[in-house]
Amino acid sequence: MQKAKKLLVGSLLLFTLFWVGAGEIDQRTFVNITKPGSGRTQGQTRAVKGVYLHSRAIDVNNTQDWINKLKENELNGVVINVKNVSGEVTYNSEVQLAKSMGAVTGRLDLEEIINKLHESGIYVIARLTCFKDPVLADRCCGGGNWADPTSSVAQNYLIDLAREVADFGFDEIQLDYIRYSDGPGEIGGNYEKRSRIIANFVEKLRGSLPSQVSLSADVYGRTMWNWNSENKDPIGQNLEYLDEPTDFLSPMIYPSHYTNPELVYNPGKLIELSMETGMERVSGEFRPFIQGFDRAMPSDLNLVEYIREELRALESVGVEGYLVWNPKSNYSALWQALESSAGE
Repeated sequence: MQKAKKLLVGSLLLFTLFWVGAGEIDQRTFVNITKPGSGRTQGQTRAVKGVYLHSRAIDVNNTQDWINKLKENELNGVVINVKNVSGEVTYNSEVQLAKSMGAVTGRLDLEEIINKLHESGIYVIARLTCFKDPVLADRCCGGGNWADPTSSVAQNYLIDLAREVADFGFDEIQLDYIRYSDGPGEIGGNYEKRSRIIANFVEKLRGSLPSQVSLSADVYGRTMWNWNSENKDPIGQNLEYLDEPTDFLSPMIYPSHYTNPELVYNPGKLIELSMETGMERVSGEFRPFIQGFDRAMPSDLNLVEYIREELRALESVGVEGYLVWNPKSNYSALWQALESSAGE
């Protein structure tokens, strides 16, 4: 897949001063947007800035409310949960395995919601959680919370769901939990086989989608550091391997998920360093997730100020598109941060 080469941002001096290795960075686990020939999807002609919406946050009755809020704050994208970490498929899926496992909730009328969003020029992303799925794991992989990424049953199930939601008109499929669990294994081993398995699956899924539908992957923020290229991470996410089969990578750069005090309590520094390092490694497009929730906050910042620091950091390294994560889809602090930033 051809990709536009991005201008590399940052300076060698900065990396000399702030070089970070595996032993030093510890991340805890825990618009008119159209393009010719894009079919039912809207496509993309500019940077997407949006928010994550869980499946109980949006419905046909409040879609216009979300549209109004997005437009008021000059945002143009949403991520909608179509399959979550509990294994729920949140719409009326016709995928036989989903139905036979009792995973289908039918909560969302995707067609009507997407149509409303598209009419207002909103870019719509389907969040599809992958291998963290206790329902699927019980069916194919011996139980627990995680399905085996090598299982053909698991892989084909996820591909079937991705193709189905693409047909609803989503502009993009976003793969989350596209990895192994954090254990067993510790950072520092040789996990090249796992990294290849994950990347090969993403490539396989990419080949099953219509060409006009973009594909993205959520990756741990720690994948941005240079040591990640050495396949030392047991989760099997290698930035270079995932760059080619995806249109966008969304590193989840949440300062609260680190143990290093200088990064936990300095969101701007963390984002600048991680984005610059990752952008030096691959030429593909980044659309990071930033932290929009109150956790491990510096004592001198409230959440509104915290989000503003994150947004300033993205701007300073030349990253235009971004997504904001709040697990409850409560974005009151984001709206305030954007309003105050606009007034500067």
